[in-house]
Amino acid sequence: MLDLNEIEILRVALAHEERARAFYLRMAERHGGTVAGDLFVFLSREEEGHIRRLTSRYGIEEFEKKWEEKFLPYLIDLDRLASEEGLATQDTTGPEAVRRGLGIARKAESHAITFYAQSREIVEDKKTKALLAELEEEERNHLAKIEGYIADLPPAPL
Repeated sequence: MLDLNEIEILRVALAHEERARAFYLRMAERHGGTVAGDLFVFLSREEEGHIRRLTSRYGIEEFEKKWEEKFLPYLIDLDRLASEEGLATQDTTGPEAVRRGLGIARKAESHAITFYAQSREIVEDKKTKALLAELEEEERNHLAKIEGYIADLPPAPL
C-alpha cells in the first residue's frame, strides 16, 4: 500500500507524468516521421495535458528533482529500462527499437494505472479522487493504443 498523503500522491503523479513525457518525447524524436513516432508524439502530448491538470487544478508546483529521492520507490525508472533494452543511444532505430520503446511505454502506462488505482483508495477529497480516476482511465486508453500498435508489428526476429 502507498505510504503517502494526498499532496505527496499528487507530486508522485506529477513526477511520473514528467518522466513519461520526457521518455515519449525522446522516442518521438528518434522515430520522427513514422507511425511509431506519431504515437510517441501523441503520448507525450497526453502526458503534458496530465501535467497541466495536476499543476493548475491543485496548485502542485512543477516537478522538482529534489522530490525524486523521497518518491523513488513509487516511480518507474524509464531511463534505466531504456538502457537495459539497449535504447540509451540516439543511434538505436528501426523496428526492434520501436518494439522495445513500446514495451517500455507499456510498463510506464501499466505502472501509472496501478498507482492511480491505489491512490484513489487513499485520498479523501472527491475532486482529487475524480481526477485520479480520469487519469487512470486515460492511461488505460494509452495502454490499449500501445498494445494495439505492438500487435500490428511484424514478428520479432528470432
